[in-house]
Amino acid sequence: MTLLEVENLTVEFPTRRGTLTAIEDVCLEVAPGEILGMVGESGAGKSMTGAAIIGLIEPPGRIARGEIRLNGKRIDNLDRESMRRMRGRQIGAIFQDPLTSLNPVLTVGEQLIETIQTHLKMTRHEARERARSTGCAGSAFLRLKSAWIPIRTNIQGACASVS
Repeated sequence: MTLLEVENLTVEFPTRRGTLTAIEDVCLEVAPGEILGMVGESGAGKSMTGAAIIGLIEPPGRIARGEIRLNGKRIDNLDRESMRRMRGRQIGAIFQDPLTSLNPVLTVGEQLIETIQTHLKMTRHEARERARSTGCAGSAFLRLKSAWIPIRTNIQGACASVS
């Protein structure tokens, strides 16, 4: 059985000079329990492929061709709301640089609570307890004048534990 299947995925962006093809004919399969590593030069399309798979290509960019299936169900044609509900619960990503995917004004803990409440029917208190159980320790919930260092050191463990 295949957990994730990507067939002939092509992502395009219209520009004033024509269409830019960001990735073309990407194919991959991931079985349950399998780990797939994508290796390539900067700009090769690794992050773009991941963003397309989890439905984070912003207009005017679009999936021009191909199909993405999760547990045999096609997901590349889902509307934004259906994909949003699926992200974090059934599929997700831990981006290369967590500083670009976090809000520096909020604590990591607050962002974990928001994500947990989005995908699980929990009260704020229950979500906070769940977030604390990730092993982030108390520093994820502290407001600091410069939150960059604690966020950077805590986020990978936090994301991996919540997934």
